[in-house]
Amino acid sequence: MNINLRQLEIFMNVANTGNMTKAAKKLYMSQPAVSQTIIELENNFETKLFERLNRKLILTYAGEVLFSYAKKVIGLIDEATSTIEDISKAHTGKIKVGASTTYGIYLLPKIIAEFQKHYPNVEVEFTIDNTHIIEDLIINRKIDIGIVEGINYSPEIKSEKLFDDKLSLICSYNHKWVKTKKFEVTPEDLGSEVLILREKGSGTRQVIDDVIKYNKIPYKTIYSLSNQEAIKKVVESNIGISFLTQISVQEEIKNKKLAPIHIQNVQFKREFSMIYHKDKYRSLLFDKFVNQLKTYPYTE
Repeated sequence: MNINLRQLEIFMNVANTGNMTKAAKKLYMSQPAVSQTIIELENNFETKLFERLNRKLILTYAGEVLFSYAKKVIGLIDEATSTIEDISKAHTGKIKVGASTTYGIYLLPKIIAEFQKHYPNVEVEFTIDNTHIIEDLIINRKIDIGIVEGINYSPEIKSEKLFDDKLSLICSYNHKWVKTKKFEVTPEDLGSEVLILREKGSGTRQVIDDVIKYNKIPYKTIYSLSNQEAIKKVVESNIGISFLTQISVQEEIKNKKLAPIHIQNVQFKREFSMIYHKDKYRSLLFDKFVNQLKTYPYTE
């Protein structure tokens, strides 16, 4: 049985679009040519790879298995291509980086800008999402390096610590604590407060949930938002309080929109780490970017 990369590429595009015509347009092919390729694959495997549901092509179980392997094969080919280009042209190439929300918004752009001062011909493609998504992108070889908070548990991933970060309790400048100049509270003081937190799957949310559970901190209720800027705006409006890193609220604290509050005998600490696939080839370009991550002055 012979399967070539072009067939896998066509198969993956049909799976992603759920439509042969759309896949054909994306690949600059005719629709009959795409259809014939799928037929050839199904004949080779002697099983259906797609079924039609409401005018959309849906993967069968066999199709899902092939799709999983096809992603790995294409990912390995892309990695091999990048590696060969890196070896032959040390200062050119592409590196794909992913970061969890806090790091991605407030630190990664500065690091990429500094890196590209030294390597202007290197293309840095980056993705910002929650920790769970970034780990999935690493496992599926969609990105080369990830920067996330917390600890990962996948055996497919290797990690290297970058720095420690501290989360602070933040409230509106119109909150009763600020008005009464109460900038230090006890865990019990949170019992009547609404918490505005990141969504489940976020590394920040995991740290907060763990600390709240360990210290048995009471609270009134929790609202979940996936956007950190939205959380800040909600807290500014005095709807609730939150736990945010200082680097994300420096301007709001300076402008007296938000205020940091100390909780007695409780600390919300987290670790930021660089992660990559355990089978990742550490090319020259890869190591250059890793060095940029490790030498960045995070504590300044």
